[in-house]
Parts: sequence; C-alpha cells; structure tokens
Amino acid sequence: MDSPPEGGERQLILRVATKLFSALGYDSTSLEQIADAAGVDMPAINAHVTTKRQLYLDVMEQIRELVASALQPYTDELAATPPEGRGPALHRFLDAYIDMCVAHPEVPALWMHRWLSDASDIFEVEARDAQPLTRYLVASITRLTEPVQADPLHLTYTMIWCVHGFVLSGVLEGQGLRSGVDDSGQLRRFRAHMHQLFGRVLWLPPLSGPVPGGV
Repeated sequence: MDSPPEGGERQLILRVATKLFSALGYDSTSLEQIADAAGVDMPAINAHVTTKRQLYLDVMEQIRELVASALQPYTDELAATPPEGRGPALHRFLDAYIDMCVAHPEVPALWMHRWLSDASDIFEVEARDAQPLTRYLVASITRLTEPVQADPLHLTYTMIWCVHGFVLSGVLEGQGLRSGVDDSGQLRRFRAHMHQLFGRVLWLPPLSGPVPGGV
C-alpha cells in the first residue's frame, strides 16, 4: 500500500492511478485495482473520482503540468536566444528533456500507451495536453531549422520518439540483454548520440568539452 502523500487521499489516488495507467494502460486498469493498490475502499475512490475517465484526465493534466514546469525555462530560452546562442540553448533543452523522462518514466510510458491506441475513446488529451507544448517547441526551434531547410515538426518528434523509446526499452547489448537508463555509461552514450544527431542535422558547431549532463 502507498502511504498518503502531502495533499491527502486524493493525491494518493492520483499517484497510484498514474503508476497503474503507465504500467498497464488505461484500458487494462480498473478503479477497483486502483483502490486495492492505494489501500482504500471504493467509497473513498468515489468520494474523489466521478469516473475512471475523469481520473485519467486528471492524471494526464498533472503529467502536462510536470512536463511544462520542467521544460518551459528551456523552451523560453530557445525562443529568446539570439542566433549565436541558439545551438547551446538547444543542447540544454535536449538534456532537460532526457533528464525529465529519466526522472519520470511514467511520462513516456503513458504516451506510449496512447500511441498504441490505449484510451482511444478519450479524444481531448492530445489537443489539451500535448499539442500546446508541442506547438510551442516547434515554434521555438523553427529559427534553427530554417537555414538548413530541416523540418521542425519532424525534428521535434524525432527527439520525442528517440527519448521515449530509449527510456522505456534501452538497447540490446552484444549478449542480447537490454541496457538503458539504469546503466550510466549507456545513458551517457545515448545523450551524446542525441547531441551529435541534432548538431549534424542543424549544422551546429561541435560541442566543446564534456557532453552536457554527462556523468
């Protein structure tokens, strides 16, 4: 049983629901499972939650706020930086996105479920929670992509697809074992790869010194 966090029983229910939705998907998770994992009874669930659908929307809203709070300083910097500073600003944003997903793997997990048509009858999540931040990021990097005729939308999604995939599944090593974010060396290699990939696509000056965020 999870212990109630600051904010009381409702926050406990949201935290447990986030874990189960990210592990099992919305369609495979019931309110009864959430109640059992939280150590509360169904009347307690019903006192805080009208429907499973609303609980899912509340979870996704919290995820949106988490992502926005982690990334907005870097998107703001990217949008406001003069031309000579845009490359380093983009590298800082890449690190921030990687770090956010490593610290909160529930973020890529919840979205990966949606990519596989989980909760497909809940249409408003993309428009409400994903599209505004994605649009803002695309606008922020457009000035970097225009001189080299790169596609800002698809470059943004290249980052999302790559980071989410690595955080959730890692890579196969020579012995057929998966290695990912729990391996500091592998994480460092992935981080360096992302910096190199974006640097070459956008014709940015090579990074000098250690890879940002590397350990």
